[in-house]
Amino acid sequence: MEVSSGITNRRRYRYRRTVSIRRGRRGVVSVVGTLLALLVFFALFGIFVTQYVPIWMADNESNFSASVQASLAELKQNIDLQAALGRPPLFSTPFSLASQGIPLFAQPTQGTLNYIPHTQGVYLNVSMEWGPGGKPDFSSNVSLGTIHVSLPNRYYTTEQFEYENDAVIQSQGDTSQVLLYPPPFTINRTGEHTTVNFEELQLYGNASQIVSPGTVQVFSQLDNVQSFPSNGTGLGGDPPAGTPFGASITLGTLYPCAWATYLNSTLRASGLHPGLNYTLTPDTCVPSNGLSTPVKLVFFGITTFNLILASFQIVIGVGSG
Repeated sequence: MEVSSGITNRRRYRYRRTVSIRRGRRGVVSVVGTLLALLVFFALFGIFVTQYVPIWMADNESNFSASVQASLAELKQNIDLQAALGRPPLFSTPFSLASQGIPLFAQPTQGTLNYIPHTQGVYLNVSMEWGPGGKPDFSSNVSLGTIHVSLPNRYYTTEQFEYENDAVIQSQGDTSQVLLYPPPFTINRTGEHTTVNFEELQLYGNASQIVSPGTVQVFSQLDNVQSFPSNGTGLGGDPPAGTPFGASITLGTLYPCAWATYLNSTLRASGLHPGLNYTLTPDTCVPSNGLSTPVKLVFFGITTFNLILASFQIVIGVGSG
C-alpha cells in the first residue's frame, strides 16, 4: 500500500509539472505572437507614413496649385471680358486657399493671397513719339496693382503666382518663371505697315491679405476703359498719318525672367527684326534677386499704336468653404 501511494504521488507531481510547462509555453507563445503582430503593425504604419502620406499629400498639393492657377486664369478671363464689352460691371471669382489633407496624418496646406493696389517697384510706362490727336511725346505712367498667391507646399514644389498687368505668372524661383496667360498684346505686320496693340491694367481698392482654410471671392468691378490710338500724325497734319514713328513700353517688375522670355518669343514670332525694328532689354531671362527690374521694349518705325487703359476695383471677401 505504501509503494502504491508513492507511485501515485509521483504521477500527480509529473502531471502537475507537465501542465505547468505547457501553460508556460502557451504564455510565451502568446507574448511572442503579440510582439510579432505589433512589429508587423508598426512596419506597415511606418511604410504608410514614410511612403504613402508624402505621395498622397504631393498629389493633394499638386491639385491645389492647379486650382489656384485655374482661379487666376478665370479672373483674367473675367477682367478681359469686362474690358472688351464695357460690362457687366461686377464679376466674382472663387479662390480655394487650402489643399486637401489626410485625416489624423497630415494637415491641409494653406496658401496666402495678397492684394496690393500699388505694388512698390511694379509700374508701366508707355510713350509714343506722336500720341492721340497728334500730341508729341505722349506718355502714360501707371503704378500697377498685383494679386499674389503664395503656396508653401511641403510635399510638392513651393510656388508663387502673380497677377500683374493682366498677365498670370508662375514662379518657383528667380530664374524658374513662366508667363502662363499673357496680356492683350498683339503685333500685326503687313508690308511696310506695323500695328501694335497693348493694354495697361490698373487695379484699385483696399490692400488685403487673406489666409483661409476655405474659399474666398475676388470681386472685379469695372471702372472705365480708355483708348489712346495714334497713327503717327502730328499737330496740323505734319507729319501726315501713316508716317513711321517710335514708341516704347517699360515694365517695372519682380519677374523680369518671365516678361523678357515672353516678349522675346512674341517679337520673334511677329516677323520684326531685333535691332532694326525694335530693341528689348533684357532680351533673355535675368534674375531679379527680389528687386524691381525694368524690362524695356522700344519700337522703331511703326505706323499704328493702340493703347488701352482699363481700370478696375478689386474687393476680396470670404466665401463658403
